[in-house]
Amino acid sequence: MFRNTVVVREYQRGLLYQDGRFAGALSPGRYRYWRWQDRKVDLVDVREVSQTVEGQEILTADKIGVRVTLIAQFRVVDPVAARHQVGDYRSQLYQDLQLTLREAITGRTLEDLLKEREALSTNLREAVAPRALAYGVELNRVGVKDMALPGTVRAVFLQEVEADLKGRADLAAARHEVAAARARANTARLVQENPLLLRLQELETLAKLASKSGNVVVVPGIDRLFGAAPASASTAGTGAPS
Repeated sequence: MFRNTVVVREYQRGLLYQDGRFAGALSPGRYRYWRWQDRKVDLVDVREVSQTVEGQEILTADKIGVRVTLIAQFRVVDPVAARHQVGDYRSQLYQDLQLTLREAITGRTLEDLLKEREALSTNLREAVAPRALAYGVELNRVGVKDMALPGTVRAVFLQEVEADLKGRADLAAARHEVAAARARANTARLVQENPLLLRLQELETLAKLASKSGNVVVVPGIDRLFGAAPASASTAGTGAPS
C-alpha cells in the first residue's frame, strides 16, 4: 500500500536515481520501494532498432545535387552512457550519421559515388561507430536506402544505359553473323573437297520426301554415287530358267 513497484523487462535496463543521484543499474526484475523515498527508475530499451536518416540535398565534388537516405541499425550496449553522455542518443546518432554523410558526398564526384555505393555504407559505419560507442550505442549496420538524382542527370544516365545496351546487342549480332559466315565457309570447303557430300544431302532431302505416303521419287544417276555394281550382281537372275 505504501510501496511503489517498478518492473524492468527482459529487453530493458533500469537506471535507479536516489534523491536525484544515480544509484545504480537494475537488471530485469520487479522492484519495490517506499513511496516517501525519493527514487526514480529510468527504463532504457536495449533491443536492436532501425532508424532512417532522411537525406538533404548535398552537392557532390562536381557540383551535382543528390539526396541520399540511410538506414542505421543499432542498439544500446551501455545504458548509463546513453543517458548521461548525451541528451538524446537517438538524435545524436542521427546527427553524426548525417554530418558524416555530408562530408563523404562533398568529397566525391557523382560517378565515384554511384560506383562506391557499398563502400560508402561501410565507410560511414566505420567513421560513426567509435563515436556512437562513446555514448553507449553500438552501430551494427549502415545502408544506403535511396539515392535520388536530379531529373536531368537521370535522363543522361538513362541515355548512357540505353546506348550501352544497344552497343552490346549490336556486338552480339555481329558475333553471330561472323560465326554463321564461318560455318558457311567451312561447309563450302568440305563440299569442294568432297563432292559426294552435296549428293548425300540431296539424297537425305529426297528420302524425307519419299517417306511421305503417296510420293514416288525417281533418283537418276544413283549408280554413279555408289560406283558400278559388281558383274555377279548385275547378271544375277538373267539366265534361262531351269
